[in-house]
Amino acid sequence: MPDGFVSGAFLKKLAVLAALGTACVAHGASAGSEQAERVRGYFCDAKTDQIAFLNFKAQGETEIMAANAVNKQTAKMSCAPYLPVMAIPGKEQTVMRDGLVYKLQSFAFLPEKVERWSGTVLGSLQVTARDQDI
Repeated sequence: MPDGFVSGAFLKKLAVLAALGTACVAHGASAGSEQAERVRGYFCDAKTDQIAFLNFKAQGETEIMAANAVNKQTAKMSCAPYLPVMAIPGKEQTVMRDGLVYKLQSFAFLPEKVERWSGTVLGSLQVTARDQDI
């Protein structure tokens, strides 16, 4: 074989190695699924505080009033509004408490990596007098 030419078997091996390397890099990128996203809204430091916050909102309070009520109950600044901030989404949980169904999600706020909770009320399991008449 003249100098400067590469054998076909060597090229095939090189192509296979390149394909394996690309697959490994793609797997490594998908394994790090902790992609930060911009979030905003009311967040609480603890899951129980977020449930209390959502309970006040379900009773008809505004977000500001609900956050103030929770902060007074806990005697600390737990619930607060956040302007758009980068956070890594964490675990989602569905919780049933006192006849209400809550969907909660934790977020790790960057750069501190502090966990805070957000959520919503999905519905009520309580039966009203009108529902019983149906």
